Amino acid sequence: MNEFLDQLKEKVSLNLQGVKLAEVNAHVKRNLLEVVLVCPPELEEQLKEGAMELTTTAREILKSSFDIKIKIKKSYFDEAYFTYNLLSFLENYPMIKHNLKSGNFAFDYSENGDIKVTLSVPSTIADYMQARKILDKINVFAFNNYCEKIKVELNPTALESEEIVFELPETKLVYDYEGGRKIKVSNVDAFIGDPIYERPGYIVDAKPNDGVVLCGKIKDFVEHKRAMKEGETEQKYFYKFRLEDFTGSIDCIYFPSKKTVDKIKLLSNDKEIVAFGTTEMNTFRGVTTMSFRVRYISLCTLPAEFRINRAKMALPDTYRCITPTPYESYEQDNIFKVKEETPQYLRDKEFVVYDLETTGLNQVTDKIIEIGAAKIKDGAITECFSALVDPECVLPQKIVELTGITDADVRGKPLIKDVMPDFFKFCHGAIMVGQNSMQFDWPFLRAKAEPMNIYFENEQLDTLLLAKKFYPEWGKYNLGTLAKKFGFVNEEAHRAVSDAVTTAKVFIKLAAEME
Repeated sequence: MNEFLDQLKEKVSLNLQGVKLAEVNAHVKRNLLEVVLVCPPELEEQLKEGAMELTTTAREILKSSFDIKIKIKKSYFDEAYFTYNLLSFLENYPMIKHNLKSGNFAFDYSENGDIKVTLSVPSTIADYMQARKILDKINVFAFNNYCEKIKVELNPTALESEEIVFELPETKLVYDYEGGRKIKVSNVDAFIGDPIYERPGYIVDAKPNDGVVLCGKIKDFVEHKRAMKEGETEQKYFYKFRLEDFTGSIDCIYFPSKKTVDKIKLLSNDKEIVAFGTTEMNTFRGVTTMSFRVRYISLCTLPAEFRINRAKMALPDTYRCITPTPYESYEQDNIFKVKEETPQYLRDKEFVVYDLETTGLNQVTDKIIEIGAAKIKDGAITECFSALVDPECVLPQKIVELTGITDADVRGKPLIKDVMPDFFKFCHGAIMVGQNSMQFDWPFLRAKAEPMNIYFENEQLDTLLLAKKFYPEWGKYNLGTLAKKFGFVNEEAHRAVSDAVTTAKVFIKLAAEME
């Protein structure tokens, strides 16, 4: 690859100082060889204007039967985007990915513009990366994808409380019904380019890639003038619109050729189309979005009835990082206590009584910091699930005061993406119960689980609502009041497991009224 770039620099009249060859992608079905060049920001316009010369010269050097396409990417270093790119690069190394978080990145800038990126990882992981020469691969990745001089180093850590997460089992997905996440369109009619018969995917699932097929209705269709270049006598145009399917929308751009410029003008808002092109990430002023560069367009008819085919996590075969413990490890039964008869409603049933502790009340911006649950089988508490969760942020002081959970307690604990599958397995087949859960815990849990393709479809009960129904004269129905009414003491109020166990005891009492 370096030899090709050296020859390209020698043969073209363009300034390629600092230009990197990021990758060469072969698309066999389309007989296309895509050469991706990364350039400093000040050279971007010059290289795009000289794309024809670059393409012609590349064809001469490579002597390939494939069509050659030169793609110019501007090198723009942004800490958040670099972190995202590197974590994506490490997808093939799960042992590293699961022990490297965004908070483990530190950036230092020298006066001459060099950038040092330090990755703080557990010493065991650092040894693993050195032995497999993965750090060398990371530095090659940084060299190829950025014109800035970037050096990535490791900072091995050895915290007493650190827990090394080794490679996790592969997540299996199932669907609500057959066919995967595709949209079945009909009446496909070629409009620009070849007819597109490939089933389009969901816009909400789109990731940066070439050869992407999406469908939807056109919205906000606008014609834009292109800047006139030196020597041009005719005004050129490009077209922007938003494509909206049943799952989301994406901003699109189309650059017409002389053959297609008249046709594209025939499109308008609410036209139903299927489009083929390239989705790519764009960063502007620190905000990263995805766009769709359209190449071919076919007219089509969208389905009259559409149901989202959810991609759902299959029930894990084993617990991954949190294993339930017997209830006896929390509290021993009083051997002199007369055993009460199991309420009829609880017999031959399984319940999971759960409680969440969070950084706040906002389901979108706030994070789960603890999940606690107690399992009830045939009227008896049998198991407990307890997990502190690293929210990867500083805990609000009011939460520390309310729960007693500190930053030191959650730092280095499993992330919610690793805890949630285990809690999903713990709840499988059970009726879920919470205290005021329909107002808080249940919607909060769904908001955090569903983006991971985890769907809790269990029947739900709320002890607050049940107590209001059976004891309308009590007036107050918070957990402390209910526990006191039934003669229980919550030893650690506002800690998830203690609240869950107390709620479970309250629920068993309430179940006697549910005959």
